[in-house]
Amino acid sequence: MNISVSGCENVRQTLGQFGSRRIYGCIEQPHTDFTIRVSGQVKTGLAIYEEYSEAPLESTVFRVQSGLTQPGPSIRAFHDSLSLKGSAYDRALTIRKAVHEAFCYLPGTTAAHESGETAFSRREGVCQDYAHVMLSLLRMEGIPARYVTGMLLGEGASHAWVEAQCRGYWYGFDPTNNLLVDDSYIRMCCGRDSADCAVIRGTFYGLAAQVQREQVTVEKNKEKL
Repeated sequence: MNISVSGCENVRQTLGQFGSRRIYGCIEQPHTDFTIRVSGQVKTGLAIYEEYSEAPLESTVFRVQSGLTQPGPSIRAFHDSLSLKGSAYDRALTIRKAVHEAFCYLPGTTAAHESGETAFSRREGVCQDYAHVMLSLLRMEGIPARYVTGMLLGEGASHAWVEAQCRGYWYGFDPTNNLLVDDSYIRMCCGRDSADCAVIRGTFYGLAAQVQREQVTVEKNKEKL
C-alpha cells in the first residue's frame, strides 16, 4: 500500500483497537488544502461471502449495543414486527432484507455521527445508517455484529456494511444493496459502529470552514495475486 499526504513529511502508522491500520500526521505550515492519496493492490474475500474467525473477547464486545446502534422506539417497534426464526444466519438474512426495504436511500439527510435510531425514525439515510440499524437489530437478537468500512467495485465513494458472527465465522451482509458480501467488496476496517471506522478524522486551527471531498477508484484485476 502506498500512502502520501501533501504537506506532511512525517506520516506514522499504528494499529487500532480492532486491528485496523491507523495513519496519522500533522501539517504545521499554514495551508488552504491538502490531499491524502492511498493506493495499492488488495486480495478480496471469497466468491460468496467474507468470513473471519475471531477471538471470543471481540465476539462479546460486538454483541452489545454501541453509541450509534442504541435502539429507540422506532427500531424496537420494527424489531417486534419482524418474524425472526431459525439460525443466526437465517435471522441475519431476514434482517438484511427488512432493513433494505424499510429505508429510502437519500444522501444528505443524515450527519456523519447520527445514530441509527435517528435515521430510522425518518426512514431515510445512506449506507452507514442501513448498517447501524442492522447492527442494532442483530445485537437485539444476541448475534455478535460489527460495522465495516470499505469500498465496492463500481462506486466512487467508500461504502459500509455489516459482518455478523454465524456458524463460528463472520459473514458479510450489505443491507443497502440487499446483498451478501462477495469479491466485489474491499474491507478496510471494522468496529462497533461508524465512530470506530472514520476514513478521515482530524482537527484544524483557523477561521475557515472545512470541506472534505472523497473520490474512490476500484479496478478489478483478474490476474491471481
